[in-house]
Amino acid sequence: SGFMRFVTPWWLLALPAALGLTLVTARYGRRHVPRRQHRIAVGVRVTGIALLVLALAQPLLVRTSPQRSVLFLLDRSSSMTADARQAQETFIRDSITAAGATDLTAIGVFGRELRLDEALSETPQFDGIEARVDASATDLASALRAGAAILPTEGSRRIVVLTDAVETTGNARATAQELADAGIAVDVITLTTGRASDALIQRIDAPVTAREGDVVPVTIDVQATVAGPARLTVTAGMQEVVVDVDLQAGLNRVDVEIPADETGVLQVDAVIDATFDVVSENDAGQALVRVLGPPQIALVEGVIGEGEELSRGLEAAGLDVDVLTAIPDAAGLLSYDGVVLVNVPAPPDAVTADLAAFVEELGRGLVTVGGDQAYGLGDYQDTALEELLPVTSDPDDLIRRQPVAQVLVIDTSGSMADCHCDGVSDHSPDAGGINKTDISRAGAALAIEALQPTDRIGVLAFTSGQRWALDLMNVPDAETVDSALKSLVPAGDTEITPALEVALEALRGVPEEIRHMVLFTDGWGDDPGLLDVAQQIAAEGITLSVLGTGEGTGETLRRMAALGGGQFYPGRDLEAIPEIFVEETLRVARPLIAEGAFLPALGSASQVTAGLTASPPLAGYVLVRPKDTAAIPLEVGPGDPLLATWQRGLGRASAWMSDATSRWSADWLTWDGYVDFWGRLVRDVLPPSLDTPPEVRFDGGAIEVRFDAEVPLDAVAIATIRDATGNLSSLPLQRTGESEFRGRMPVARDGAYWVAVTVENADGLLASGSSGVVAGYADEFAFREPDAQLGADLAASTGGRVEPTAAEVYDPAPSRGAAESPLWPWLVGLALALFLVDVALRRLVVARGDFEAWRESVTRTKAPVEALVTAPAAPTAEGVPEPAVQRREVHPEEETFGRLLRRKRGD
Repeated sequence: SGFMRFVTPWWLLALPAALGLTLVTARYGRRHVPRRQHRIAVGVRVTGIALLVLALAQPLLVRTSPQRSVLFLLDRSSSMTADARQAQETFIRDSITAAGATDLTAIGVFGRELRLDEALSETPQFDGIEARVDASATDLASALRAGAAILPTEGSRRIVVLTDAVETTGNARATAQELADAGIAVDVITLTTGRASDALIQRIDAPVTAREGDVVPVTIDVQATVAGPARLTVTAGMQEVVVDVDLQAGLNRVDVEIPADETGVLQVDAVIDATFDVVSENDAGQALVRVLGPPQIALVEGVIGEGEELSRGLEAAGLDVDVLTAIPDAAGLLSYDGVVLVNVPAPPDAVTADLAAFVEELGRGLVTVGGDQAYGLGDYQDTALEELLPVTSDPDDLIRRQPVAQVLVIDTSGSMADCHCDGVSDHSPDAGGINKTDISRAGAALAIEALQPTDRIGVLAFTSGQRWALDLMNVPDAETVDSALKSLVPAGDTEITPALEVALEALRGVPEEIRHMVLFTDGWGDDPGLLDVAQQIAAEGITLSVLGTGEGTGETLRRMAALGGGQFYPGRDLEAIPEIFVEETLRVARPLIAEGAFLPALGSASQVTAGLTASPPLAGYVLVRPKDTAAIPLEVGPGDPLLATWQRGLGRASAWMSDATSRWSADWLTWDGYVDFWGRLVRDVLPPSLDTPPEVRFDGGAIEVRFDAEVPLDAVAIATIRDATGNLSSLPLQRTGESEFRGRMPVARDGAYWVAVTVENADGLLASGSSGVVAGYADEFAFREPDAQLGADLAASTGGRVEPTAAEVYDPAPSRGAAESPLWPWLVGLALALFLVDVALRRLVVARGDFEAWRESVTRTKAPVEALVTAPAAPTAEGVPEPAVQRREVHPEEETFGRLLRRKRGD
């Protein structure tokens, strides 16, 4: 059976107008065929128009199906006992015996996810459950959603769930509404699993904070299903307390005391060992107590010993410092209020992710200290660590500060007039392209343009002699440079050594500390003194780079650049030479380190520099650029940042561009203000509310957060919870008192959780704090009561049943599925065929007898054609034959068509 529905029924409103327009056109239009034939054509046209309009309405043929499909969903989470699992399998066997020959059956098992044990089939072969799932959770919602996708799209569709009704994740009630909309009924059979003989750690109550030397009271809640003896072991740091208890069925509370001997995070572990216990996964629990004392600092050295002086200074400033050689992991970082990285190269992304969470989500502090392995020298650019810092260290972004003296030594011998085509020098006069001298002019012009007016530049042209095309001077105006470069004309031999000696002599007398020489040549010629002059250049503290053209003495040129401390560019693609000139100039003009004598200067206001009137000079620092929102309390050199700081998430990060050793900070190490300055610099990034972290506990499969803050009534508190895998969740906290906020969030996995709380109103941040908690086991292993109403709610939403018998499982579901078949393609095809008939009827005249004539012509078994036949001569009476004659034979088919054609013509 079936019925029809329309997807776009409003098109039917156009049907009267379309038919009316068609009839009016037919009534008053010109007619070329007989009236009767015209009327038939109009009828065909009207039918075609009506079919097209119906097609636009997109009719669907809705067919119901008698087929019945049943999917059994078996809860196989850890809370299901062996007896309950056996009951599930027995129910399935009994139900399958009642299935009809065409009924479809599938079997799936679920815990944290769904797996099929038996695919949809008319002949299921069930010999017991073989599929295995992650049993650490009960996600009925996901199982229902995935199960609905397995069932067909029509017929009676039913899902039968066999569960203990303990849902630990997801929302099955919301998913049931999706199934109801799809016409899928859900039956629920709730199995009474009872509880195995079990004892578990339900909760550990300990104060969030304690003072060093305090005795910390700890209360452990132990749940037991039966009575019996047990041993409770509580460990905290180096302390261990063992208590023998007689457990009673239900809740048991045990109190112990733990000394807080050291500052930091004190982890309290409790383990219950009962003689009757059969579930080991829930026997342990943990709690974290923050033991307050001096702020705890992790000082990480990139080079062993480089943080020694700074460590002593921070301890003298009242900070507790642990000197480490590697950044701690996420759990280790919980013990510290701040981290100081001393000349540490960029760590792996996984390590930086923990460090970022430490700063941004827990509100802790970070300080980076420079050196020859930090910032740009330590590959910070484009890393997650650089994202945390208030500065960028990509050398391509830096603005040069030190002046440069540079000589471009350019070969203008006759071979430089050749074209370098596809990496091969062409000496023919007809060679196309740009010659090598023109390329050197373009490269030199770009290189000079990249220099500052205070830099010194010279252009020395050489063949068998040398001449200064541009004397070594401060960068002149563009017109002077252009005139000098135009004077480069190729002619003569190639003598490189004398030219380099002239350039060396000129650079000896300049005051710039950075002195550089760039040689551009094709290398043609035999010059035995090249390596010797390269060594002389290096001995004078001058660097030499070589740009070759891919010909000549390439290996010698490469060795010259190596001896001169510069770069060698083989010049296979001379079109890149101008850019190489610029790259080489910028390479020496933008060093990553500035060394000399630099006196720090005050910048933006900061508590770090409050009251600072003088400081010793520094011998060097690493060049960086500050980010837009960074504050720069101290500058050095020609306005470079020495100390930069900013807010990053809930925490703060600062960057010190000089080092912590005697290489650059020798005068600082003996300075009277050293301890006070560094103490204030590190304290500036530490969280302000260490004494008021949130109270965070794990209880009954959920994290409970409590935070105290004296704030206005319009303040809003949000807890950000980060699990061990890095996933973040936001938990709005409800105000439960004048200064108290609380919240609770179920969690599906065990492990460590970091919780950061912020309290804000329209004026901004009012209070914040962070803490951690450890979920010792998954919620599936906790004592949770079944949801007695869950089965009834699922059945009511979907038209299913509660506790159906095995014989009733395959009864038709009250909400039956249906298959829908689109009809519009057939309607369009039929309409097009009718339009062709309409055209034929309006253009061809059809008379009585035409059809019979046509049928007669096509049903003939022979189809002879017209032929001229010569009749034999007939004898006369006298016996003399008459002359042969020709006569025309007409076949019957042609005669029939002839009559038809003559009638058409009116003959």
